[in-house]
Amino acid sequence: MRKTAGDLIKNIILSGFLLVIYSCGQLEVDIEVVNLFDPADANYSIPETEVLDWPTEGHTIDSTSAVFTWRHSDPNYHFDATHEVDYAERIFYRYRLNASIWSPWNSGEALLQQDLHFWTFDTLTGLHVLQLDYLEDIDYNFAVMSKYPTNIQEDDWPTISFTVDAFDGVELLISPGQVFADSGTVFYVNAKLIDVTDFMGIHLDVSYDNSFMQLLDYALESDSTDFLLQSAGHLINFIDNDTQNGRFQLDLGVAGGAVTGVSGTGNIVRLIFEHTGPRGQSVISISSESTVRDVYNNSVIEHIFSGVVSIW
Repeated sequence: MRKTAGDLIKNIILSGFLLVIYSCGQLEVDIEVVNLFDPADANYSIPETEVLDWPTEGHTIDSTSAVFTWRHSDPNYHFDATHEVDYAERIFYRYRLNASIWSPWNSGEALLQQDLHFWTFDTLTGLHVLQLDYLEDIDYNFAVMSKYPTNIQEDDWPTISFTVDAFDGVELLISPGQVFADSGTVFYVNAKLIDVTDFMGIHLDVSYDNSFMQLLDYALESDSTDFLLQSAGHLINFIDNDTQNGRFQLDLGVAGGAVTGVSGTGNIVRLIFEHTGPRGQSVISISSESTVRDVYNNSVIEHIFSGVVSIW
């Protein structure tokens, strides 16, 4: 049968189309799929956090702030512009301080969509940087843990123990200085005195954002026999609890008993809050108008520190 010119053109087009299909099939076979989160991958590494910066183990720092910087220990998981996948931003981390609740898991990708301020992710370096402020003069233990999007978690995560000793003298502060809580839950802080001598009276002025949290209740630490009642005196107090404006004021004095007053470290009042606002951070402040007086009516307060509440 005689083929026309049109038939020849059709055959050429069909042959070319089949060649393209065959070539594409070959390409699919030859592509090497890399997934460093898959244990079956030749370059897979277990989740392992490398800490680049934090306080020295067992040492004392003279600051109320501490910075912690970390990333994956394997360079294959670090940021690389030539990689099709940015593994660094997809790894999840969480941390805790003094065995409190773990923070929520956050990947670098998630942090870029939030505005936490104190916990950031650098897309160029792939580093996580966490800054904790309002640390008080106590011992601390910090831990950070990682996991992959496949839910494979780090088994042996890094921890660090350190001590804060930032100031000498009498301190009035919110304790703990760092509070971590879930959204909508109840939590508490204490107004605390440190290293006081011959304490006989206090004017405490605390303020907070009542759109973020509400003061549910308060309790004087009158059962603290090693502190407030060590003089065997009577506690006289006047309280102004203004929840509408987010302000709590306490005037407390120790009457009678030993003239040496109260000395040492202890809590004055416990404030019980409920989180009612958005997630994030908010400060519980002690006003500079607050005063602490000794048996001679001298003002003895040297340092005042507020506290911060972090809601996940």
